Order: sequence, then C-alpha cells, then structure tokens
Amino acid sequence: MGHVLLMTDTAAANLRERVASIAPDLQILELIDGVELSEDELISITHAFFSADCWPDRSTPFLRACLAAPNLRWLQSASAGGDHPVFAKFQDRGVEVLFTPGGSAPSIAQTVMMMLLALVRGLPELLDAQQRRAWEVRSTVDVGDLRVGIIGMGSIGAEVAKLVSVTGAEVIGVRRTPRGDEPCETWPDSRRDEVLASSDVIVLCMPLTDETHHSIGNREFSMMPKGAIVINVGRGNCVDEEAMIAHLESGHLGGAGLDVFAVEPLPQESPLWSMPRVLISPHSSGTTDRSIRRTEDAFVENLRKTT
Repeated sequence: MGHVLLMTDTAAANLRERVASIAPDLQILELIDGVELSEDELISITHAFFSADCWPDRSTPFLRACLAAPNLRWLQSASAGGDHPVFAKFQDRGVEVLFTPGGSAPSIAQTVMMMLLALVRGLPELLDAQQRRAWEVRSTVDVGDLRVGIIGMGSIGAEVAKLVSVTGAEVIGVRRTPRGDEPCETWPDSRRDEVLASSDVIVLCMPLTDETHHSIGNREFSMMPKGAIVINVGRGNCVDEEAMIAHLESGHLGGAGLDVFAVEPLPQESPLWSMPRVLISPHSSGTTDRSIRRTEDAFVENLRKTT
C-alpha cells in the first residue's frame, strides 16, 4: 500500500511542490468542501495535515475523515496543543500526533497588545464618542505605569512578556515551575494569587487541563484590584465565564479582551457581545499570514523527518 497524505485543497495548493520535493512517493488526497471521501480513499490515508485553514468550519469534516481512516499513522496539527479529546483518540490508536507550539505565539502576542492598549487607553470610549460626534477629552494612563501579570509562561506567555516589557510596564509571569530562562520575572504557581491581587492587567495564556479548568473563577476575580483588565488568549474553559460576566457587570473588572470562550462560536445571547468594555475576537488571535507560514514550515520539517 502506498502512502497518502490528507490535506485540504487550500493547504495542497500552498504545499504541493514542497511536499513533492521531500516525499515524492507521498500522494496527496485533497479534502474539498461538500465532497465525501470514498471508503477506498479513507483506507488509503496514512498521513494527515490538520492545517490552520480548517478552523473553524472545516475542522469537523477533516477530523471525521481522519477518525474514519483505519491506516492513519501520522497527524500534524497546526494548533499549539492537544487539549481537545479528539487528539487523545488518535494517540490511543497509536497515531503519532504532532503539534505546533509557538507557531502562532508572536501573532497572538500582538493581539494581546492590541487589546491591552485599547482597554488601557480607552479606545471603546473614543469609538463611542466618535459615533456620537462628541468631543470628549478623557485622561488615561500609560501602560508603562502598570503591572501586567501573565498566567502561563509557555511560548505564548513568553512572547506576550517580550512585547509588553517594551512599554516599560512591570511584567510578572506565573508558571508551575519557573526555569530561569523566561523573558521576565517569573514566579511559581504557589504565588499566583499574589500576582492576581496586585496586577492591573491579567493575561491568561494557560492550556486547558484538569487543573486549569475554571481555575479563574469568582474567588480569583474577587481578589483582583478594582478596575483590573483581564485578557484571555488561552482556553475559554480556564475561566468561569458566568463569574467573569458578574464581575464585569458589577464594575469590579474594568474590562476584558477575549479571544476564547467556553462555547464557540460565542452564543448570540451571551451578554459579552454588548458589554461596552469587552473586546471580542473569534478565536483568531493567531490567524495571520505569517503564523500560517510558520505552521506550514513546521509541517514540512516534521514530514521531512518521518519520510
């Protein structure tokens, strides 16, 4: 049986020549919207690339095809991590599953900086005044006068720390066990509450695990300073969303920049949509041309190693 690589038609258009140059015997099978793969095609699949363009609409048909491919033995994902249970199913079958940690980290960090500056410097209020044609002068603060706490110092947290540090802000990171090579002062998890209680801005970059599920809830929001800003680019279920909404509605939290949510797409009825100091991006903080190129480069390099 020959080797067959499943990828979307979009990814194939970008990568066909590069794949052929390193794995000339590897045939490409394209997943095309609305076209079902035959049983023989599913049986033939040995490799798969879950590329960035799959998210969000093509994720289900792509992963369904992979699950139905009995001879799949290698799966490269463009995502940073594998907390979704579907990846455990592949690993239980003996499929080698590879991720792309750090591939989109610089792009995500730029989204964090965008949200941080917008909320600290009052962009929502400026846009509201502009819509009303109102000349309303407001005093704001410099980011450099603030303390920014970053919970989760993996590749994303590290990139956030590098960008935020340029402003002159005091940046404190938190991770389970600091390694000493972080780009900012970093404390262990045992001191997380100190960071939450003393930071003007909290950036959440944690993966979703049993330990981090709802690890930022009513208790944690209550200890944050009044007016604190929360930015979440980790996973939606790391936060107790109802508790966050309550603290935003009460005014205890001064705003939120959210790229991830407990339910995605964010339901139309969620009050987060209409809150004046909440910025929403549709789990797309890392979706840039450059980050896509980085994930494609990682795929090609890993494919080179396995063929």
